[in-house]
Amino acid sequence: MANRAGVLIVSAAAGTGHLRAAEALRAAIEKREPGRRVEHVELLELAPRWVRAAYGEGYELLAARAPWLWRQVYERTDAPECDHARWGPLAQRILFREFRRLLLSQPWSVCLSTHFLPGQLAAGAAGVPPFATAITDLTLHRFWAQPRVGRYFVGSEVLASALRLRLPGARVDATGIPIAPRFAAAPERAAARASLGLDAERPVVVVMGGGLGLGVEAMATAAARARIEGLQIVAICGRNQPAEERLRAASGSLEGLRVVGYASDVERYLAAADLAVTKPGGLTISEALALGCPLLLTRPIPGQEEGNTRVLCAAGAALSATQPVEVTRQLELIFGDPQRLASLRTAARTLGRPHAAESIASIIQQEYLSRAAA
Repeated sequence: MANRAGVLIVSAAAGTGHLRAAEALRAAIEKREPGRRVEHVELLELAPRWVRAAYGEGYELLAARAPWLWRQVYERTDAPECDHARWGPLAQRILFREFRRLLLSQPWSVCLSTHFLPGQLAAGAAGVPPFATAITDLTLHRFWAQPRVGRYFVGSEVLASALRLRLPGARVDATGIPIAPRFAAAPERAAARASLGLDAERPVVVVMGGGLGLGVEAMATAAARARIEGLQIVAICGRNQPAEERLRAASGSLEGLRVVGYASDVERYLAAADLAVTKPGGLTISEALALGCPLLLTRPIPGQEEGNTRVLCAAGAALSATQPVEVTRQLELIFGDPQRLASLRTAARTLGRPHAAESIASIIQQEYLSRAAA
């Protein structure tokens, strides 16, 4: 009888991108392996409440309210002398014992993570399954480089080379960052605009602030100030309800502005857009690039999002704007030069990897599932 050991996918709720990547991988593996158990677990849900608050909610608080402090944390933990697994054994025994219990609960074929913490805690430990990791940003922090993780999936060949230098001999595949399959199946621009009630002939800018809706109010207001004839602006506020309420109250005086709360069909908005103004979270930029949507990147979280900004601007798929007045100016320059906008779109389309999750699922199947069933 074939071995049908399950696949355990582990994320961590430090931001929303890790969760979305994990769900994309779950869907891709289930499609390729019908009938096999594929379980997605959010790691912090297995920890005590105070650990969830300190690690997950603490990250969100620092990112939103004290980015200067988050920069210090990011840079200091990325120092060459930093022991990247120092707290692992203690946390394994005390804080994350439920995670270890889950790992040992059945013969998983592989533990596939979309956050570095699972690899820090358990990769290579006695009795646990082999580990694989999908990195959800375009740059490398030391915490991701776990020598006992068996395989890595990354967003680009450049990042793959950097990881191989950090971990000589590491098996690394430049698959792209995994995103939901619905982005590969998004409608064409004309159909997307028709379904959303947007004018097919007028320019469309989508403004987002990630799942937390960080900065969306200031960016949408800045976009509405741009002197661009007929500009249609869609502000997607995510979980930022106060910003949504204030933008709705101000929409009467901001020409061309449409306000959306949480959007479960963001692929339609990105498919309809000429440009997206957004924070450079790894999943958000990957979703936009998958649809060939160029980016104006603003308000990056220090560290990983600043790195994402550098990579995309260097590749010609994005521009950056650190202040609202720069958002206004950049939009006027972009839409005042059709050739520049076309160049941005071409670069975005070149970088897009809409089938990244399927590529990872194929490798997981060949490396861990087919071999186990043989």
